[in-house]
Amino acid sequence: MTDLPYSDKMQELAEKWLDNSITDQEKKEFLDWYHQFNDAELLLAPEYRPVIRRLEEEMLINIQKKIAADDLSPPLQKGAVLRRMKWGRVSVAAALILAIAAGALILAFPKNAAQPRIAGRRSLPAAPADVLPGSDKALLTLGDGSTIVLDSANTGSLARQGNTQVLKLADGQLKYKSGSGDDPVAVAYNTLATPRGGQYRLVLPDGSQVWLNAASRIRYPTAFTGHDRRVTVSGEAYFEIAANASMPFRVLVDRGAGEKDPMEIEVLGTQFNMNAYADEAATRTTLLEGSVKLIKGASSGIMKPGQQAQLGEDGAIRWVPGADLEKAVAWKNGVFEFGDEDLQTVMRQIARWYDVEVVYEGKIPEDRFTGRVSRKTSLSGVLKILQLSGIRFTIENKKIMVKS
Repeated sequence: MTDLPYSDKMQELAEKWLDNSITDQEKKEFLDWYHQFNDAELLLAPEYRPVIRRLEEEMLINIQKKIAADDLSPPLQKGAVLRRMKWGRVSVAAALILAIAAGALILAFPKNAAQPRIAGRRSLPAAPADVLPGSDKALLTLGDGSTIVLDSANTGSLARQGNTQVLKLADGQLKYKSGSGDDPVAVAYNTLATPRGGQYRLVLPDGSQVWLNAASRIRYPTAFTGHDRRVTVSGEAYFEIAANASMPFRVLVDRGAGEKDPMEIEVLGTQFNMNAYADEAATRTTLLEGSVKLIKGASSGIMKPGQQAQLGEDGAIRWVPGADLEKAVAWKNGVFEFGDEDLQTVMRQIARWYDVEVVYEGKIPEDRFTGRVSRKTSLSGVLKILQLSGIRFTIENKKIMVKS
């Protein structure tokens, strides 16, 4: 295991954070130290879990005290990060306390709650049964209707369609390689679909790159011809579009259910994220670089970098300046990131990534959540964190029962 650099100075800063005597400069120093480590592995080694169990009880007591003192705001500021790191010879207890001090809690309590639900509790509920996180998996449907299960396919050439070769690269991504300019162009349409619990990366014939989130789909030609490049997408996808001013890139957003006048995104060369899940209240397009034009029926508008456009169920486009770009593409970078999200929003993301069903028993809790956690952790690891707010979960046959 990798050792975690540690010093008396860091311990001192942690204690100052806990007793609220730390300065802004000292907070920055501590967080700079804390954030340099890889949080890809969230689950601790088994030999440390009894220690962590006892410390979780101390966490609850500490949280309760902070709520009583109305002192939860610093840990829950934007950017607070949940991390369980790989531990070395450093004291596990000291390191976890540092994590707590650094704002490591993903949970926020109901703003209108007179008393937190954890009051008087000295232990956590048992961890739910485990479910592994999602992984790179997808189904490719070729122009002739045949299918290829990509997660079990060998690397190398998968098929040839016209003058385009379909390749699975060593890193798992799917790539389309066009033949020479003298070859006859025969265009077929392929569909790449990820299941719940899957994600995949695609390089289109023009070199544009697409990342598909879980339960998403993209339909595209094996060669781009004519005056523009057109694809159809449902679910969530992140795009890095190869620039070609003479051939605009167009994304048709498919939310299903026979939607009339689906939204279209016109691109010249840019980076953007599109979230168009049918079970979300709005379609969200977030622009990182370049410019895109949104077209919905008779309405249209040009987006600038840093903006988000939200298409509501009423068909109106709402423009959001100063969008949280990191949050919008967190899934593509391997993390869940929540910014004052309600429980149902959080659980929809969890359901798609772990391929589980979520059922609410009784009143849906009003808790809101802020923070970040790796998508590589198991389901029990994520639910264990959410249980700190007092919400109870049980799992039966990949069904999560949420109990307030």
